[in-house]
Amino acid sequence: MLSKLSHSLIVATLLAGGAAAAQAEGVYVGGSLGRPNYSSSVNGISGDGSGVAGKLYGGYQLTPNFAVEGGYFKLGHIDDANGRAKTQGVYADAVGSYAFAPQWSVLGSAGLAEGRFTTTLGDDNSAALKIGAGVQYELTPQAALRLQYDRYHFVNAFDAKPNIGQVSAGVKFGF
Repeated sequence: MLSKLSHSLIVATLLAGGAAAAQAEGVYVGGSLGRPNYSSSVNGISGDGSGVAGKLYGGYQLTPNFAVEGGYFKLGHIDDANGRAKTQGVYADAVGSYAFAPQWSVLGSAGLAEGRFTTTLGDDNSAALKIGAGVQYELTPQAALRLQYDRYHFVNAFDAKPNIGQVSAGVKFGF
């Protein structure tokens, strides 16, 4: 069952997508793959994290230095003698960028996320604060490579506040 935050994130993303579709310039999509880093236990299950982490996203570049972005994330899993835990969800971010050299820019993001934790000991949902940083290299005016780190600070999953990071490399396509 989706929480109120999930509904709000989905509605905000759809509204942003609808506004962007009305004016296609500035719209972009992308995806990335990487490795998760679980720095907290989840429902009594601990470990560094394994498996593939990734995200699929879409956004709208409002100005040359500011965009809004929303998407789906999957943060791999952790395993120990107590079982397995997996995390996935949706997010909405404000993304700032600064070009420091031709074709190169640094990125910073902050936003909200809603995660679904699935464990062998039970399931739970939690809202999260999300921050990120990275670099982007423009291959062409429509295609770019990204290297990013995202950090999710969940506020209440299994009566705890898990922190999960994700290092990823990916590609972004603009229209």
